[in-house]
Formats: sequence, C-alpha cells, structure tokens
Amino acid sequence: DKDEYNPITDLVRTMDFIYDCFLTPCQQKRLGDDQQGTMRNLNKHRNRRYGPGFIETVEEFNRVVRELKQSGELKKNTRQMKHPSYDLTCHILYQVYSRTVAHQADALNNYTAFSNNVYGEINSILVKEFIAKTGIVSSSVFMDLGCGIGNVVLQVAAQTGCEAFGIEIMETPCKYAKRQLKEYAARMKAWGFPTGRIRFRQGDFLEGGNDMHPTLIKADVLLVNNYAFDWETNHALAQLFLDLKEGTKIISLKSFVPKNHKLNQRTFHLPESILRVEEFEYFSDAVSWTSNGGTYYIATVDRSRLEPF
Repeated sequence: DKDEYNPITDLVRTMDFIYDCFLTPCQQKRLGDDQQGTMRNLNKHRNRRYGPGFIETVEEFNRVVRELKQSGELKKNTRQMKHPSYDLTCHILYQVYSRTVAHQADALNNYTAFSNNVYGEINSILVKEFIAKTGIVSSSVFMDLGCGIGNVVLQVAAQTGCEAFGIEIMETPCKYAKRQLKEYAARMKAWGFPTGRIRFRQGDFLEGGNDMHPTLIKADVLLVNNYAFDWETNHALAQLFLDLKEGTKIISLKSFVPKNHKLNQRTFHLPESILRVEEFEYFSDAVSWTSNGGTYYIATVDRSRLEPF
C-alpha cells in the first residue's frame, strides 16, 4: 500500500529536511549532494536495499549533525528560521499523524450520514492558502469551530506561531486531536521550534455557557468547515458572529451571506449584514471528501456597512 507508513521513507525525508533547511551551503558541503558524498550514498544504498551501507551512511550523517549541534551552529541556524516552512510543517505533521492517528483512522468514520457531524478534512495545501489570504501572523488568534482531529489548528500554529484553538463536538476526533497535540509538542521541540499556544476542547460551539467565548471574541480568524452543515446550524453560527470584533475574518465552505442578500432598511438588523464576503476557488485535492475543485468564502466583520441605517 503506497499510503502505508514507511519508516525508511520517513527517515530519509527527515535527513533531507535537515540538510535543506538547517544547514548553510558551507555546512552542506560536509555531506556532499545528490551526486557525491553522504547524501548520494544515502539514496544509493536505499535504492539498492543495501542495509549495512545505509546504516553506515546514516551514522556518518548523524556524526556531522552532532558536531554542528555541539558547536551551537545548528541552534543558530534554527533560530534564524523562527517557524518551519510549509513543506517542513507538512513533514512534521505527517510524523505526528502516522504515530497517533493513522492506525486507528477507521474510527473517524463512525458518524451519522448526512448529519452536521459528517467528518471531512481540509488538506494542507488549502490551509496554506487560508493563512496567506487572511494574513495570519504570530500575534494572531486563530479558532477552528469543528476542528476534527486538529490538523488545521496544528498547521496554522506551526507555520505562523500564532495562538490557535480548536473545538470539536465528537469525542473520537477530539481525543485524536489532543493525542496529536502531545506528539506535536514533542516533535516541534526535537526540531528546535516553539510549540505555540494551542488548545483543544470537546464541546458544542453553539452551546451557551461554554468556555470558548473569551477566545471567540478576541479571534482574528475563524475557520468553519460548514460544507455539511444544515441551514439551522449555519443560521445559529451567524448569530454567534455578532459577538466578533471588528475585522475578524471567517473562512467557510458555504457562504453565511445569501447571494441575494441586499443591505437595506429591512435587512440591516440581520447578523449577515455585518459581513463583507469574498469568494475564492480551490482546486483538486484540496479537501478530503472530493478530488474536485470548489469554492470557499472569507467574510470580514465590517459594521461600517450599517452606518447609513
């Protein structure tokens, strides 16, 4: 199975990322490149399935990296990065998922079909676009309403260093999210990056009296994967948005503002009237429930729209 976890592939990718991201060109020369030296031998022995040569090459790689670590050069290089790149983030989260969720992923299919609890993930390439479109930075507060196993929350936190919060109503995905967070913290520390301020909790984001409200009202960016939500749930969410601060951006897979909505004397009091919406297209393999492209929306809280009324 091409999707089955392969520890050798994981190891080689890890070594490639250390080489590409953590070493200066001068330091890389000590390990060669894909034409000669340690890096060439790594792939040669792997492709030929020559175990003793592969192990010897890994030991040589470790020796060089250990020397750079002991001299403080590796730490200096890491400090200059601040946060992992998108590609390195994806690798770290792959390591996390493979060790915490993959072997029990079938349990995520235990939901009622066509309900608000249908499970689906937004893939990393689209999350990367969300970060860019909404301008999430280290000082931002990000919140995922219906966070599933927490992949989006972890990716956003890793790439930007922002405060990130996820709430999930279903017990199994939330349990996996917390399990992933524990592994994520250990791996980010091993890679030399800060974990960030991340929290997951199980609960209904529409339930009054829960402890998510203080985070909600200070959030800069909200994500709501409402693709499978019914009208009642989307309407209740729109009511919740009345508490958001000015300028908060809401990413959704369905628009909270009907296409025929017009701002006038009869509609200015409706919750959707404070939202200024932009529509964007996503392409194939951006979400887990279809390989086709689709549309997503970013709504910005803009109460200045109501001033004429």
